[in-house]
Amino acid sequence: MTNLDHTILSTLIYYDLLDRPLTELEIFKYLAATADGVSFLSLKQALAGLVAAKRIEIKNGLYFLPGRANLIKLREKRLKSAQLKWKKFQKLTRWLALVPFLKLAAATGSLTAYNTRQDSDFDLLIVTQRGRLWITRTLVTALCGLLGARRHDQLTQDRICLNCFLTQDNLEIKPEAKPRDFHSAQEYGRLTPILEIEAGVFQQFIQANSWLRQYLKYYPWPNDPTAKRIEPAWPINNLRRGFERLLDGWVGERLEKRLGNWQRRRIKQKTKDEPTDQIYVSNQCLMFHPRSKSYQLMKDFRQKIMELAN
Repeated sequence: MTNLDHTILSTLIYYDLLDRPLTELEIFKYLAATADGVSFLSLKQALAGLVAAKRIEIKNGLYFLPGRANLIKLREKRLKSAQLKWKKFQKLTRWLALVPFLKLAAATGSLTAYNTRQDSDFDLLIVTQRGRLWITRTLVTALCGLLGARRHDQLTQDRICLNCFLTQDNLEIKPEAKPRDFHSAQEYGRLTPILEIEAGVFQQFIQANSWLRQYLKYYPWPNDPTAKRIEPAWPINNLRRGFERLLDGWVGERLEKRLGNWQRRRIKQKTKDEPTDQIYVSNQCLMFHPRSKSYQLMKDFRQKIMELAN
């Protein structure tokens, strides 16, 4: 096989593990960074060659691994589910514009791939003002609770999972917070802004995470970053600015310190009996992925590459 053939197969294998067949354009978009000089025409030719060699199959414009045609109906089902969930998600997240010091709220996970199950939650990445991470997290968590939308225990369906908080001066996803691999690159490559309270923060995130280009051929992808964005109403914006003025000085500094100490103790207590492989806590970054499935996913990914791509 050519290097491009291997790269295409690697990309299809990863999404096969997520039970998602891909179109030509999606393969091009999600392509691993291991191929050089790839054009859309050369990709189409390589796909035709792989189909002819029976290494992959195509049906209804979707490409998948041999024997996985059943994924076509599953894709249709999950696509419809995701479209409904996006509407619910946007209705919920518009209220986050009330939270002081919140600069960006963006979706990650299966929703951004339109690959949701019925019980899927909404993964959310939050960017806060420098020095106000703990206040913002407290208020976001409280608001989600008031809306009946916070994920906890076994309550997952259509609930918000607050698994990542970053401060605006620390937008890089560092390896100590999250493993740098093809899975993480796909997850953060699909990051979709919902609320951008301060213009330009999403672009700052892209620039800060240039490491994604080590895994993704065409990152940043040419998406419309405004496609899912919500524009808060002016009364909400005014309320948020009022809260920020109240908490901008020494009152905010003292509250930030106290909330930080309190939440650190709670996090330590709640995670003491859980694996901490993807739980990271600092004053600039919070990452919560207890019992993460990503290590097993990457293990299966590497195994299938050895089986199918050699």
